[in-house]
Amino acid sequence: MRLKASSDQAIAGAIVAHVQAIRLKKNVSLEDVAKNAGMSRQTLHALLNQGKGTLINLVAVLRAIGELERLSSLLEEVRPSPLQIIRMEGKKRQRASGRRDVSKKPTPTGPNPKKNSDW
Repeated sequence: MRLKASSDQAIAGAIVAHVQAIRLKKNVSLEDVAKNAGMSRQTLHALLNQGKGTLINLVAVLRAIGELERLSSLLEEVRPSPLQIIRMEGKKRQRASGRRDVSKKPTPTGPNPKKNSDW
């Protein structure tokens, strides 16, 4: 299924159809799923047949049919690729310039240094 080209409802329909197929393959009745998920049979029917429900309901159904691990890829931390890490670091200094520390204030030198009037 091409997700980018599909509507949200088409994707939701494909997900619930897949969950329904898993339920049937495991030979679990709607009553058992509803009972184990802690929801009414009508709520389960709306989720599995109409694609209407909450994410909490979907998680509960997946837990009830023993397929909660299917969500693990959504819960993994998204790590940047090595190229993205290099781009995020920016340019690193390769060598020192030999200049003095710019945070130190230079002392006045030259032809007209300010004279201290207290002398």
